[in-house]
Amino acid sequence: MNSVLLDTSFCIRLLKKDEPLHQNVIDYFQYFLEQKTELYISTIAIAEYSVKDDPNNLPLKMMKIIPFDFFDGKTAGEFHSILLEQKNKVQDIDRNVVKDDCKLIAQIFNRKIEGYITKDHKSFGQIIKPIAETKGFSIELLDLSISLQEFKRELF
Repeated sequence: MNSVLLDTSFCIRLLKKDEPLHQNVIDYFQYFLEQKTELYISTIAIAEYSVKDDPNNLPLKMMKIIPFDFFDGKTAGEFHSILLEQKNKVQDIDRNVVKDDCKLIAQIFNRKIEGYITKDHKSFGQIIKPIAETKGFSIELLDLSISLQEFKRELF
């Protein structure tokens, strides 16, 4: 994997040492740096992060900030439409979560980012999978609750 989008949940746990998944995030972060994986953060994640902390506290010099633009908006709308056709899969998920996830997936799709790391593994099957299958693309999904060691074992 050459590139990964960092979700808000990743950024929160990166700096909060008292979070249960803090060590997993640190391990993945170091791994990405060692592998020279391009780290992307969306302005959407920055807005979410800003609710509780100043995003300048994040190691932004090691990340590429990607703005949400016209093309992302257009693609996110298409993705949300796909999910609306399959309402039964997303009816128990907060509508704002669905909208924001569609925006992030649109950025991944439009920039051909290979991976996405988040704590929200529920979105993998309910939001990301239906969109990826319909549009014919793939994303390496990394679940923060799975340690880097477990993830590496899955690779081999």
